[in-house]
Amino acid sequence: MHRSLSILGSALLLTAVAATPAQAADAYNASIAGQRNYGLLSNLAQSSTQTVAVTNLPAGVGLYALNCLVPQDPRSAPTVCDLSEGAAAYLPAAGEARASASLPIKVNAEFYGMNPNPTNGDAGGQSVDCRVSTGNPRTTTCAVYVLGAGRDSANPTYLRVFPTAYLPVKADRAADAAVLTLDGKALGKGAKPALKADRALPFTVKLASGLSASVSSKGCAVKDGAITAVADAGTCTVLITSTGGRNYRPLVTTQVFRITK
Repeated sequence: MHRSLSILGSALLLTAVAATPAQAADAYNASIAGQRNYGLLSNLAQSSTQTVAVTNLPAGVGLYALNCLVPQDPRSAPTVCDLSEGAAAYLPAAGEARASASLPIKVNAEFYGMNPNPTNGDAGGQSVDCRVSTGNPRTTTCAVYVLGAGRDSANPTYLRVFPTAYLPVKADRAADAAVLTLDGKALGKGAKPALKADRALPFTVKLASGLSASVSSKGCAVKDGAITAVADAGTCTVLITSTGGRNYRPLVTTQVFRITK
């Protein structure tokens, strides 16, 4: 499910990207698939789970791992990241130092990217295809960022960046479709059903492809197979996305509900 992560301060990565210090033999480090900082993760599938291998993590330090669109200025903070289920990974801080730890992250070649630290409540959103060429053979469109959590979010000690490169997919992948039901009834195309304020109704989202969907909402809450309006009037918009697959293209669609008393 899409969600905002309050992990990035205004200076997130700005200092960290600019100056990642050299590491002593027994200092903190993080790697993916044996690749060290700025090592290329190549020949990735459309969607795969990668493991961030962490060594010598100090007590009281947590980590995030995010797959993001690399900003035009690579020294600035990424603002378009994959926040779908499993793609925004978190390793909580512990009271004791850890000699080793692991952090799994789902890495998708295509995703609907959101700002992990939106300002003024605006998370933005854009479709990202990490296979698109940057025009520079030395750079990639996307990268996995590992960074400290909370007060360590802008600490360059914990930043690691892993550029990504993916295997090609078929050019003729099929379009996907979302099948929605409200209170046991299928919703037709263009329907704008009513929701009563503070009344939960059974709500399901399935994709024709069988792939998993990520769901976020504005004006209502979608949780545990139900939808509930959180306003007294107006509308609720549900955003439904998928990261696509070998045979299906990614999906971005919305469903609007009317809120009544």
